[in-house]
Amino acid sequence: MKNEKRLLIARNIFAFIVFVALGVIVVTEKGKDILIPKNQKEMEKYLEEKYPELKDNIETNEVTFKNNAYTMTVSSKENKKLYFSINKKHQKIIDTYKKDYLEGETLLSSLKEKIQEEITKQISITPEIIINSTLDQYTEGVRERIISENNLLELKFYTVKDEIKITNWKKEDITKEISNYIKQYEEKLITPKSYTIIITNKKDITESIQIENISPTFIEDKENIQMIQDILDDHQSKLLKEKKITFKYLN
Repeated sequence: MKNEKRLLIARNIFAFIVFVALGVIVVTEKGKDILIPKNQKEMEKYLEEKYPELKDNIETNEVTFKNNAYTMTVSSKENKKLYFSINKKHQKIIDTYKKDYLEGETLLSSLKEKIQEEITKQISITPEIIINSTLDQYTEGVRERIISENNLLELKFYTVKDEIKITNWKKEDITKEISNYIKQYEEKLITPKSYTIIITNKKDITESIQIENISPTFIEDKENIQMIQDILDDHQSKLLKEKKITFKYLN
């Protein structure tokens, strides 16, 4: 009987502890939610004081609480993919303005995927898209085009990178293959800033050369065969330097 009483008391104590613990968790979480409006005002004040020039061009969302931090997202009115976060944790406020908004890291990353998808739709090729500059490095006109996503395929701000497998490892055949590759883009009015092409010998896949900064004008360049010859000779010639073409042997 005494053992049963002790067991009952122990169970009641355990239930009480669990109840209190759950209560503390609920109160704590509710408390965090109650503080959201206060933190919203604090973050809005931070935004106004630190970035007053953004006032007419941005929108903010409601503050959320997750992983012991309050977060507010600030996005461009023109493009929701251009945004940055303001975070408050342990009474300290930090933001991602430089990386995400000024330099446009998230936006440019999404545009690389969009350009790749559009190219695949139009010419059934899926190249890698490279954007070497950050958003703030472009002129105002180009930056506005990028943010509005206005006809990006014709805007020369990205590089196309792809591999071409060559059957006949001769300068004439390589030149022709590269020219034919570029023509596919020109026919659809797709005009990247440059091409990075990896040429690989079909008969010996260990023989590969990566050629960078090939201009879209390569097709009509009367010296294009000589450029390829210099590359096959592993010679960084004056001609290649003038054309700003670089190359490296792979494998």
